[in-house]
Amino acid sequence: MDKRGKPILEIENVTKIYKTKGGTLFGRRSKKVTALNQVSFDIFKGEIFGLVGESGSGKTTTGRLIVSLENVNSGKISLDGREIIGLKGGAQKEFRRKVQMIFQDPYQSLNPQRSVFDTVSEPLKIHRMGNASVRRDTVRQALKSVGLSPPEDFLYRYPHRLSGGQRQRVAIARAMVLNPEFVIADEPTSMLDASISAQIFNILLKMRDKLGVTQMFITHSLAAARYLCDRIAVIYRGNLVELGPAEEVVRNPKHPYTQALIDAVPKFGHSKDAKRYRTLLSKKREVAEDKGCVFFPRCAVAHEERCARNQPGLTRSGDGHLVGCFLSESLF
Repeated sequence: MDKRGKPILEIENVTKIYKTKGGTLFGRRSKKVTALNQVSFDIFKGEIFGLVGESGSGKTTTGRLIVSLENVNSGKISLDGREIIGLKGGAQKEFRRKVQMIFQDPYQSLNPQRSVFDTVSEPLKIHRMGNASVRRDTVRQALKSVGLSPPEDFLYRYPHRLSGGQRQRVAIARAMVLNPEFVIADEPTSMLDASISAQIFNILLKMRDKLGVTQMFITHSLAAARYLCDRIAVIYRGNLVELGPAEEVVRNPKHPYTQALIDAVPKFGHSKDAKRYRTLLSKKREVAEDKGCVFFPRCAVAHEERCARNQPGLTRSGDGHLVGCFLSESLF
């Protein structure tokens, strides 16, 4: 067993497949798209777990499956050792109290016709927590905790009277008002400037350090994940390719895709062409079939035969560091 104890969240061989819409015009048929391919990882109590990848990698799909906004095709998801797939009635309601999600776009996640008070107090009403006076005090405290102070200045404002950063703080307050055990933050700063993003990051750190809230932080930025997270998982086209302690993954990346992500981070004092790893092909390989290593079409260091035919599994490459690459196994 891991020295950190039993995981609070367990993802085991989860697969999610979407069907694209086809049509009769020109004989087009629907096509299956694998958003997640047998993804497995654990998240431990009190940590911030980062899920990093580019757009379309399956990050948000993973979050939506965890909070049951979508259904898995196969696999298991467990919270506190209890299977959450297929929960109904009171069990589902209790799960939704324990697990909350902060969405990427604060402009769309808030109802423009509801005041801040109505938005943040709604979960309390749904779960019948406290009377009107208690709910009002709870909302005030939630707003203070995210830096909207004095709360009286914000209670009866509507979203159009808030800045982007203030909207996201309201969204965080709404997620935290139920004192959840686990929170998924889906790129909560992608639409904010750097200074406001830093403030949101500090709120998330406060949630972990002072309130003990376990979190999954979804992002395309390795730099943000390094700042916030205890561990990082890197995902590419629905496949986990690397997982380990945040500092270890960033300082000593093993997978060519992780290395390519680091090369893509701007380096101050260097020309834009300065690259350390150079693992990304300038032009994708043409592959006859969608098999072999998922990163093979873009990988500059791939083995032409081995990587084209086989998909590597995650193997240990140090203490708590897992990598899905044949190169890390020293098999070439």
